[in-house]
Amino acid sequence: MVESFDECPLPIASHDINGIFNYLNKAALSLFNVSLEEVIGKPTTMTAPDSEQKERNRLLKQVNSDGFINNYKGIRVTSDGKLFQIEDATIWNVIDEKSHKIGQAVIIYKSNKL
Repeated sequence: MVESFDECPLPIASHDINGIFNYLNKAALSLFNVSLEEVIGKPTTMTAPDSEQKERNRLLKQVNSDGFINNYKGIRVTSDGKLFQIEDATIWNVIDEKSHKIGQAVIIYKSNKL
């Protein structure tokens, strides 16, 4: 299954319950201009500029309580400091086989450089 996500042309990423990256497919690595070594185990806050952190936190809390959110829009930042706009994304809670929340994931349908 993970192999299928790796080859998906749409960026897909996930983090654990503590907001630490645990997966990015090739498209997400390219979008954020990072390697797996640079991002796995790092906090997801690194992908949003300081001015967007409050809104990002609000959104993730909403996903936590509602289970998912569609049509997400927001500003993000690449590893080299370039800003881009996510124009359409779905974020959802990741659950284990016992229905415990273990993190969150995102698929980004559309983004544009700013």
